[in-house]
Amino acid sequence: MAALQKILRRVGLALRRRGVLDQDIEDLVQDAYVRLEQYSADQSVREPEAFLVRAAYNLAVDAGRRRTRSPVVDTELDFDVADDAPRPDEAWGSKQRIEQLKRAFDALDPLTAQMLRAQRLEGLRVDEIARYHGLTKSAVEKRLAKGMVFLTRWMGEQ
Repeated sequence: MAALQKILRRVGLALRRRGVLDQDIEDLVQDAYVRLEQYSADQSVREPEAFLVRAAYNLAVDAGRRRTRSPVVDTELDFDVADDAPRPDEAWGSKQRIEQLKRAFDALDPLTAQMLRAQRLEGLRVDEIARYHGLTKSAVEKRLAKGMVFLTRWMGEQ
């Protein structure tokens, strides 16, 4: 693999010496490598580096000809836009789950709900919650565990 990387780097340097723009070199080397792979599937290639250099040169010449024929549009336009926003049905489902969780918290006793919020949302440790409420660590742990069981069941039933 390291030998292939060295060869590909040398092909890139040969293109740079030929005056190919740095922004185009990587694409040309990759396209030349694809051509080598396709060609070597049917034919034997004695000098892969020479093949890569010649293919990359030819691709560079072709790209230059395309640019001179169409100087206005230099690159291909790609309209595939990745949208990370949730789909409407996912957003609606999430909103429903949040409403369900709010109802579950309302059904909990206020102290347990306050402790769960402190632990889960504010990131407080059990000993900090116990100190704040004047309870033992064990009592807080039990209350938190029972609260989580209640919330889990509530969310599963709805």
